Amino acid sequence: MNVNRRILISAPHESVRSYLRDLSEIAHYESKVDSIAISPAGESAEARGRFFGMPWHGTFSFQFAPDGGYHGVMLSGPLKRMECRMMIRPVNGGTMLEHDEEYELPLFLRPLRPLVRRWLDHTLETELDVIKERAEALNRRLQLQVLEA
Repeated sequence: MNVNRRILISAPHESVRSYLRDLSEIAHYESKVDSIAISPAGESAEARGRFFGMPWHGTFSFQFAPDGGYHGVMLSGPLKRMECRMMIRPVNGGTMLEHDEEYELPLFLRPLRPLVRRWLDHTLETELDVIKERAEALNRRLQLQVLEA
């Protein structure tokens, strides 16, 4: 199952890139994640949360993309496959963020596929709203620092 959304963020590419580079922020914007522990090298993470109401725990690897986004892959966890991608590009008026998530659902969830899809669509929209708000706030803080310097 694949879900994706995009949103325009009213902040320059570099501010959005800086926000997404902080993988600890995933716990703030990803509603399926309650906590995340990033490895010292920043290339992997251990996360806990709830997926469709069920508790889960998983390990992920992350690769940062040249555009400033990232690609995350679940190495171990309750799903056979879970991947996420954040892709950003500068556009007039700010930065376009596209977020894509791919899941291979376990057999017991497949009959609930339409409900799970609607739930995932909603979580993705919420995620993007939070990223937009927090990346724009980071940009305002960075602009204030420049003005105060």
